[in-house]
Amino acid sequence: MFEFTGSPVPVREDLKNAYGDIWAHLSEPGPTLTGSQRVSLAAFVRAARSGDTPAWPDLPTSVLNLAALLFTDPGEVDRSSVRAAADDAGDPMTVEVISLVSMLAAVDGGHRGLTAELEPLPTPTEGAPTGVIAEGLKQRRTHIPMPAGAIPLALDLLPEVGRVFQDSFGPQYMTGHEMGFDDFGRAPGLNRAQIELVSSRTSLHNKCFY
Repeated sequence: MFEFTGSPVPVREDLKNAYGDIWAHLSEPGPTLTGSQRVSLAAFVRAARSGDTPAWPDLPTSVLNLAALLFTDPGEVDRSSVRAAADDAGDPMTVEVISLVSMLAAVDGGHRGLTAELEPLPTPTEGAPTGVIAEGLKQRRTHIPMPAGAIPLALDLLPEVGRVFQDSFGPQYMTGHEMGFDDFGRAPGLNRAQIELVSSRTSLHNKCFY
């Protein structure tokens, strides 16, 4: 798994492990979706991006529209598109879909950037949704309910999802601890200034509102 076939450079093991954790998470039942629904959602947005005719998962149309837009053209996602899905399907399902599509986009984007073959989607595991949803969170100035805090906390309406999302931050960017050092760098790899340049450029390209 995650051999990055076709990549011209080696890929760090911590990044492979993080992607493996995301894949395991994708295959399992989540707070509102079954494993089959989650993997079907991933196949749907991949097909939407490639121009193929996707098989429509058994999910509300508004949620699928948001998922496809987030995966294919994230800069066009706005409050109205998010709230249309949330008003139709509820905040928990909307947050779960956003989380899965966002993490899939990171994994697939890493592969495309390295001209590597996309990783085959995992086989879903059986079971009912867990129903684990945090209480008392508010929208604040965000499109979805979340605790006060930084970007890694954005998906904490669903604690199981939030944990996987937060664990992926270190390998793909920096951990909270590493962000405290101006001279942080990877060897071999990018230094802090280079990491922030890539991050800022990506946020600008995607019209990040956060």
